[in-house]
Amino acid sequence: MNWPSVGYVSLEDFDGQREHVARVLEDAPPAVAALLTVKWTDSRIARWDVEHPDLEHPDDDDDDDTATTVDLPGHGVPDPVVVHTEVIVRNDEVLDTPDGLWRRWNHARVTLRLRDAVVDPPGTDPAALLAGDAHVVRGELEYLHELDQWELRLLVSPVGEVAIRFRGVRVAIRSVPESVYTELDARPARGWHGPVPDGWVEYATEVVRAAAYGDLGGLHLADDASDVDDVDPRWGFAPLHAAAWFDRPEMLEELLRRGASLQLTDTEGRTPLTLAIDRDARRAIDVLVAAGADLEARDTDGNPPIVRAAWGGHAAIVRSLAAAGADTRALGSRGATLLIAAVDSGDLDTVRSVLALDVDVNAEDDEGSTATARAELLRDRAVAEQLAHYYSGS
Repeated sequence: MNWPSVGYVSLEDFDGQREHVARVLEDAPPAVAALLTVKWTDSRIARWDVEHPDLEHPDDDDDDDTATTVDLPGHGVPDPVVVHTEVIVRNDEVLDTPDGLWRRWNHARVTLRLRDAVVDPPGTDPAALLAGDAHVVRGELEYLHELDQWELRLLVSPVGEVAIRFRGVRVAIRSVPESVYTELDARPARGWHGPVPDGWVEYATEVVRAAAYGDLGGLHLADDASDVDDVDPRWGFAPLHAAAWFDRPEMLEELLRRGASLQLTDTEGRTPLTLAIDRDARRAIDVLVAAGADLEARDTDGNPPIVRAAWGGHAAIVRSLAAAGADTRALGSRGATLLIAAVDSGDLDTVRSVLALDVDVNAEDDEGSTATARAELLRDRAVAEQLAHYYSGS
């Protein structure tokens, strides 16, 4: 990997790590130095609370800290907050016993209070970080010279990268039994929102893996010689496809800034917009449409994006594509109209959304079927009643 200049610390092992850490720690406060002893890989977040500084008790103040608003690019000037978090970490120890090598796991609770902090992304959902299937893949610490701040970046699967910029920190590390770690499995799972589990990401190329996780730091560390449109030979995705698949708007913006192609297809002929539609990745769609994605481009079945969205029952996406200028009278596969596609989806909200647009409600497809005929064929009473109500009022 191409590691950045001095001032960046990865808590994963890499050549020259000790010397690198030593240089960074020359002027680091003791509490920050303590963070460098933590191995974040495979850890789990047990607590995540964000408070306004005014809600804190006066005796919790740090004398050596000052609260200064920090400008976060692309997010205006957020108010600094206080982040209270607990992370259960684990590391293995191999013991040489008379019966052979024995692997033992050690567990600890790392309690952090990060003051004058800015969390990125600003809308980070605590429930996602505290999900039963969420775990930290990697932790990184960096000193931001231009802001005179430290930044702790945690790559959380399946959430993405969470960065905390801070000036003041309190750290407490206490040993805990393994049960404290395993009991976190009982929390509700977040899960990947789609058919592909996160396991495949670990075997993707470095750039595609970073894009899938929304790991901007990992993207910067990728091989500088990599083409931003290089397709992973195993999974058939380029970075932009992975970012669209996992609904990573910030990653999409960065890849597009680097020149990624909006019309690049994966090995199955799907564009980033097509993938985002199939995944109901609405934030990704907003980014792709704003960047100029072709709203009339046909997929391998001959469907424009808005018809594909209707067939998938994605009402909100149908509305957003129509608002962006998509042709609501365009025909899809086998001559299907937008309304016929919506009826075939069986989603009542999608049917209602399409009926509110400029569509020919009596148009037939290549087989001579109208939307009403399709509803009767599918025996979808709710959709048929919605169509009948529309016709009676027109």
